[in-house]
Amino acid sequence: MNDPKKNRRVSITSDALPIIGEPNTPAVSRFDLNAAIDRLKGRKNILIFMHDNPDPDSLAAAMGLGRLLEHELAAKTTLAVSGIVGRAENRAMVEVLEIPIQTLHNLNTDDFDCLAIVDSQPRTGNNSLPDNRDPDIVVDHHPARTGVRSTWFDVRDDFGATSTIVLQYLHERNIPIDTRLATAFFYALRTETRDLGREATEAERAAYVFLVSHINHDWLDRICHPKVPRQHFEALDRAMRSARVHGNLVAVNLDELSYPDLVAEIADLLLRFEGARFTLVGGRYQGKAYVSLRTDVDFKKAGATMRAVIGTDGTAGGHGTMAGGRLRNPIDTPEAMHTAFANLVVRLQQTLGLPQSAGVNLLDS
Repeated sequence: MNDPKKNRRVSITSDALPIIGEPNTPAVSRFDLNAAIDRLKGRKNILIFMHDNPDPDSLAAAMGLGRLLEHELAAKTTLAVSGIVGRAENRAMVEVLEIPIQTLHNLNTDDFDCLAIVDSQPRTGNNSLPDNRDPDIVVDHHPARTGVRSTWFDVRDDFGATSTIVLQYLHERNIPIDTRLATAFFYALRTETRDLGREATEAERAAYVFLVSHINHDWLDRICHPKVPRQHFEALDRAMRSARVHGNLVAVNLDELSYPDLVAEIADLLLRFEGARFTLVGGRYQGKAYVSLRTDVDFKKAGATMRAVIGTDGTAGGHGTMAGGRLRNPIDTPEAMHTAFANLVVRLQQTLGLPQSAGVNLLDS
């Protein structure tokens, strides 16, 4: 259990967040937070969705939005996921910061008079929003989807993290944040922007500097360096031995996954290979095929590239240097996964204008 003495609250002032908080900056003026809150007056039971297998930015943004709505509307908020929190660091974040997430299949969306989603949008394929009901609140930093009818629609694809947008909300309404939330925001910014080196804006940099003096560093250390089971190292071994190098593209079919986020974890890892400019990693989990794309910082079209590669065979999304997708048809066997992934590799090579090749092993036998 966390020490409550270490969970102090701190007010967010204009001096503390000058970049985010200046009222004349476009990022602030283009969304009327006061009007958005007023339109939701009377809502008392709010369900906050994240994407199915949430990352730190999703988790922190959901926590922060919950804090805002509880404070401004006196509403009860529930944080829901329909997948799993798979990555060891993300599980540690939930445990250490005691994030109160609930499993969606234990909930009935009809019991809630307001639906919200953070770090995702309707019809992206990576969340479990009900098909017959648009969310009332959408907050995201990925490219905006068309045809979304929401009372509160705030999508800023020029921001580096959804958590930055939510932190701005708390600042605008002068709502104090405690150490738990500060630590969540800080870890989200670290991971989403790779310590401000990937797609970070002045808003992220200002938030990072403000938050670092208000976090619990012991908690952060436990989140960043969790113990992992033997299966984690088995997966890394399998990934390294299966990886194929196609020029500056490294591709690996992991086949069966212990959790969907593993494809993103391996894609991040393989991008560190000195010859890699692109990494594509795929695998299957409970009959569904997942794929993740990473690119060097000088190529910021990962989202559009992934959508072109997946095409009509599934759903895809992303931005800048990170993207993911999921195939629509069931993939239940190693053979089906091999065929599907091989096709995706060819499509990616065609989309990027790379020469097609069978590739060579990353590691010598």
